[in-house]
Amino acid sequence: MITGHFSAQVLRLVSNLILTRLLVPEMFGLMSAVSVVLIGINMFSDIGLLQNIVQSQRGSQRLFLNTAWTIQIIRGFLIYFIAALLCLALYFVQSAGILTGDTVYADPTLPILLAIAALSAPIFGFLSVNIFVQRRNLAASKITILELSSQVIGLIVTIFLAWLWRDIWALLLGNIVSAVIKVAGSHLKTFGDRPALQLDRSCAKEILNFGKWVFVGSIFGFCLNHGDRLLLGGLVTAKVLGIYNIAYFLAMAAKELLFTLFKSIFFPVLSETFRNAPQDVERIYYKIRIKIDGVSMFAAGFLFASGTNIIKIMYDDRYHEAGHYLEILGLSLVATGFSLANQCFLAHGKAKLTTALIASQVFILYTVVPLAFVTSGINGVIWAIAATPVANALISLYLMKKYLFLNLKREFIMLPMILAGYAVGALTIAQINLN
Repeated sequence: MITGHFSAQVLRLVSNLILTRLLVPEMFGLMSAVSVVLIGINMFSDIGLLQNIVQSQRGSQRLFLNTAWTIQIIRGFLIYFIAALLCLALYFVQSAGILTGDTVYADPTLPILLAIAALSAPIFGFLSVNIFVQRRNLAASKITILELSSQVIGLIVTIFLAWLWRDIWALLLGNIVSAVIKVAGSHLKTFGDRPALQLDRSCAKEILNFGKWVFVGSIFGFCLNHGDRLLLGGLVTAKVLGIYNIAYFLAMAAKELLFTLFKSIFFPVLSETFRNAPQDVERIYYKIRIKIDGVSMFAAGFLFASGTNIIKIMYDDRYHEAGHYLEILGLSLVATGFSLANQCFLAHGKAKLTTALIASQVFILYTVVPLAFVTSGINGVIWAIAATPVANALISLYLMKKYLFLNLKREFIMLPMILAGYAVGALTIAQINLN
């Protein structure tokens, strides 16, 4: 999983460096807004099929899997219907002159971009649930190969079209091509027997009962994980949002790797432990945490020391403002390890606690960011976004102590890695400047 994610991030970085030289920042700002809206619609209809198949005792039964696949297809078309309605609403709001100025949401091309991008929802609805079974069994290699293959093909198409057209449609069509390749590949015989359309009442009831809290948690999760760009879309220009998105992409690279491991490795491991050896949960939890904290806290210190220079080395002067953003956003990585509590609650069947944890953080983000923008502008907003995960850390400590376990020494033992990361970052930049 680490190899696959690292390779995916390298591909994204290389394509990003190429595309930023072919396209203007405004296009990345618009595409960021499109992506956030689609992710929002997707998460607002999330009923936790992956988590259900991994966590349930029936997660390997064919009847259960067929029912899950049928529900997933229905959900995909529902997402597109909602997206189409949203496009129409946005078009009429723009036509009525309600959205004016040069903000992202006032751009007249946004509704049609969103409508085309939403086609990925019904496409992904046909993704084989055998992928989820592979994750349940920790069989990562096949999934990694499929995901990298679809990404490589999609990026080649994107770069070629960007070179040919120099237009935002290259970003859009490349994503759709990648989705088609991934879905088609998931039905290969190597992943198992192909799923069939089937709807069993008892299976559907179990899926929906478990999924109701995942559904609520996903709504709050979207508002939290994408709230920064959702709010900025109504506050700043497409150019500023595009520059911010560059900093966000680099700052979250390490965090996304760890979150991938959370969902694909650590959650199945914790679920298996709760089912078969609950007495070992605390030991395994902190064995995982020390590794997460070591990576995330080192990365936080490194980015805080070197963010500005990283941007100057990698991007042209149109994007240099992202360097300061990157240094501040990098600090948010300090709290990454505390998010493992969410996976622990889910593995224990306590999805309600995960929802409560995320909801409290959402409230803080949506309260602090607008106030920061009014008082301190974009710089204040960046600091507010970086500080929000600290609330998650404090609340997760309280919930872990109340419902499961808590060892304060193990929670904070890796804090010195922040200083180590800062020292390595500062020395690296000093060496580069000397040469």
